[in-house]
Amino acid sequence: MGAFRSAVAVLLSGAGLLISTAVVGAAAAPDSGLGGCYRGSVLTAQRVPGTGSAGQSVRRTAELWDCSSSLLPGIGSGRFDALLPWNGGGTLTSATFTWSDGSVSTATGLPNTLWAINSGPGSGHAVQFQLDLPMNGDWYYTDNSMAVVAATFLE
Repeated sequence: MGAFRSAVAVLLSGAGLLISTAVVGAAAAPDSGLGGCYRGSVLTAQRVPGTGSAGQSVRRTAELWDCSSSLLPGIGSGRFDALLPWNGGGTLTSATFTWSDGSVSTATGLPNTLWAINSGPGSGHAVQFQLDLPMNGDWYYTDNSMAVVAATFLE
């Protein structure tokens, strides 16, 4: 539980720092042994009408593959979806992971690559995205896309 509490503390602090420095083609960063998804698409960003600065939000989506985790029994892939207020740094946001078996995990996060799973597969743990380049947390609230290297579970 210590790593999960630490992840949630970082998540709730709004520190917004990306811990990983993974690069394209590199192996996924070591995880806590809980597994995750070790290949991803581009974490897209599209501005849409919403609640952020100037009445806009950022829709983010990413496909995840090569999932291997005791927290995802029988699940090989998934899709991440979130709608974040554009230029809304520090705003707690909801997201979903829709898994290949049809199950859905709901999550909450701040702009720091950590998403706390509230319900569904992986509930009670956090998912950390390792992106192509290190980004500060406020990047999540912009409309820039970024490649996902992996998404791993933390306790």
